Amino acid sequence: MIARLFVGPPATISYRIRKSLSEPNRSVFVNCPFDKDFQPCFEAIIFTIAACGYRVRCALEDDDGANLRFDKLVQLIRQSERTIHDLSRVELSKAALPRFNMPFELGLAMGAKRFGNADQRKKTALVMVRQKFALPRYLSDLAGGDQHAHGNNRSKVIEIVSRYLHKTPEGGPLPGPQWLASSFALFKEKVLPEMAAAARRTIAETDSIDDYRVYVDFVNAFLIEAKEAGG
Repeated sequence: MIARLFVGPPATISYRIRKSLSEPNRSVFVNCPFDKDFQPCFEAIIFTIAACGYRVRCALEDDDGANLRFDKLVQLIRQSERTIHDLSRVELSKAALPRFNMPFELGLAMGAKRFGNADQRKKTALVMVRQKFALPRYLSDLAGGDQHAHGNNRSKVIEIVSRYLHKTPEGGPLPGPQWLASSFALFKEKVLPEMAAAARRTIAETDSIDDYRVYVDFVNAFLIEAKEAGG
């Protein structure tokens, strides 16, 4: 990206640099469980971010097996000024093992903010949990922080995420949580099945985890059409 800014005549280079510096950072990194139990909340996060004018960034967007997952995470966190972390998955697995991925990725984002350059120090983070006041029992280093409990309720997730984003990337007002929740329900229950059928896919082939990139494309297409229709 940076190298491309310096290709071309001086006037063009200068314009590209000014444009790059003036463009808002739309990337929002999402760190959450990618499993069926959390999936309704994950889909609510995706929809809210996109409907507020931002770009969802998460490890599922890169399906290149040649890229190590850690390298993907570092790149995504580096590119995202805003980060969302859900730490609600703390149960032991069937093998009696904990899942450390989510707190680890939060640590990467906090490290970038504390030790990075001026751009990295602009990072902000939303930390969500399932139960209020439970976090200090399993991650005491974050005790006293501002965590938001959602109770695995997707409407509450929409409310929390939209309040965190606060404004559009350009600084304009956001739609309210009630409108976002109603639009998300319309998309999931009516429009997504129609879009899947038009694309010759079953609804199972638009899964937000297994077919993440397809699902996000459909979300964005729905939002563009809704905006053009004045919805």
